[in-house]
Amino acid sequence: MLLPIGMLTSCTNSENPKIAEKATIQKHVNADSIQLTTLIRDIYEWHETKHRNVGFPFKGNFPSDSVFTGIDWDAYNKESEIFRQTNYFSQEFLNRHRAIATTIDSSVKKASVEWRNFNDGIPLWSTDADDWCGCQDSPDEYWKQLSISNLKLSNNNTAVFNWAWGIKDGVEPPFTYKMKAKKENGVWRISYMDGFSHYGTVADYDKTMSQSKK
Repeated sequence: MLLPIGMLTSCTNSENPKIAEKATIQKHVNADSIQLTTLIRDIYEWHETKHRNVGFPFKGNFPSDSVFTGIDWDAYNKESEIFRQTNYFSQEFLNRHRAIATTIDSSVKKASVEWRNFNDGIPLWSTDADDWCGCQDSPDEYWKQLSISNLKLSNNNTAVFNWAWGIKDGVEPPFTYKMKAKKENGVWRISYMDGFSHYGTVADYDKTMSQSKK
């Protein structure tokens, strides 16, 4: 059955905006995906080639004494400023990072000396992995092949996604690494890295120490 010209025009006009809207959304997703992929590749190249530190330096009379007494806040503030100057990290990430340092410092100051000696192994307040990837091994120059997946955007200014590297040199991705990002002044910056979520609270560390004997 042929539709009247007026009805045909009406149908076409009602469908075109939907198609245009989908195309616009996809265009934004593609652009954000490219920007976020570039961001994480830049971050991991920087981390692997220029700044390997996690950012939680301990204070002590090193190297003459292996006992630490808390966070070295002078060194920490220098580390934090280095992070800030990269423009890779949002203020939310920097605030959370400082909160972790404050928790570690409070917990260490409460702990007996047997928990605070580097000669006794990896400290309770370390995660025994590279927090930046949650891994202990990685392919050479893996940042060049990082890709993101499961990208979810909200209000065009927050993003949740995973990254992985491809199988290379016999090293397979041990798991999917989760990150979050936020737009600040129109620029994507990382607001959350999964590896830094494995630090505990003061109560968590108290419980571990009370249940274990050195």
